[in-house]
Amino acid sequence: MRTKPIPSSGELLPVIGLGTYRAFDVLLNSSVKSNLQEVLRHFLNSGGTLIDSSPMYGKSESVIGALLKNILEREEFFIATKVWTTGKKRGLEEMNSSLENMGYKQIDLMQIHNLVDADTHIETLREWKAAGKIKYIGITHYSEKYLDELGGYLKKYRDIDFCQFPYSIGRRGAEKYFLDLCYDLKVATLINRPFEQNYLFNRIKGCPFPEWASGFGCKTWAQFFLKYIIGHKGSTCAIPATKNLEHMTDNLHAGKGRLPDKLELKKMANYFDNL
Repeated sequence: MRTKPIPSSGELLPVIGLGTYRAFDVLLNSSVKSNLQEVLRHFLNSGGTLIDSSPMYGKSESVIGALLKNILEREEFFIATKVWTTGKKRGLEEMNSSLENMGYKQIDLMQIHNLVDADTHIETLREWKAAGKIKYIGITHYSEKYLDELGGYLKKYRDIDFCQFPYSIGRRGAEKYFLDLCYDLKVATLINRPFEQNYLFNRIKGCPFPEWASGFGCKTWAQFFLKYIIGHKGSTCAIPATKNLEHMTDNLHAGKGRLPDKLELKKMANYFDNL
């Protein structure tokens, strides 16, 4: 698995991670548990480490915690979740609950979800980072419309380590300036909604897959979409959500081999636009 450095520390992070929105908000009966544990083991064995969750994602945190209890290499995962409430007291309660749900006393990354009460939570996250309860501080938003606001916080608080936001070959607003801003400010990026849920796959139904994409290791549309994202210098890690082993295997392959260069990225975008 290809890696990129987290700018604030130099720690290497695999370029394909795992989102848990919807996919892990499930009732954990024996058959579901067995399937999801196989997905997580394959993810780790193939070089993936980052798992991203949130208290907003229903049962996802608790499900991840239950699954990781039975994986001996659980400390090898890079665990990320979020705070999604208002006020310092409620923020502390929610974050402590998240750690308990996921079965960790310390985690790698705590993010302020959708910028909810960001100025309050940033102080708490600084305290937690100093105390060793988290390694990194992050901010997020699910909507491209908030890139300017995210950028304002990155400039205001220069100790933010990560920023998570939507970006895909079908939604390229972050290319205007935001990915470059994150790169220049030395902020790692997590890319959510890399497939725009099902929109991108619906868009290409019946369309011929470009043979020239094999030149940079793409064999499927999922790999094409993910390679486009991680090919940008400002993109650190894409986090598609899946509980399907076949889809996981497909996604992980995008993290192998070389990345498309600038001319190839332009060719990919033009090809998609003209479908």
